[in-house]
Amino acid sequence: MCKPATCGTCNKKSWWGCGSHIPMVMDSIPKEEWCGCDPKVEKEGTEYPPMGSFLGGWKSMLGW
Repeated sequence: MCKPATCGTCNKKSWWGCGSHIPMVMDSIPKEEWCGCDPKVEKEGTEYPPMGSFLGGWKSMLGW
C-alpha cells in the first residue's frame, strides 16, 4: 500500500510504497505541491513524482 511521503531532495509531496496505489495518494494533493524531481513514474496515463524516501514516508505519517 502506498502512503504520502516527502521528497528528500526538494521537500515537496511524493509517495512511498509498492507503487500500485500512487494515484490514490497523489490525486488528493494539489499538483503545485508535488515533487518536481526526476525520474517521473507514469501510472494510468499521468506522470507522478518519483518515490520519496522511507524516512520521508514516516515523516509525513507523523506530521513532521
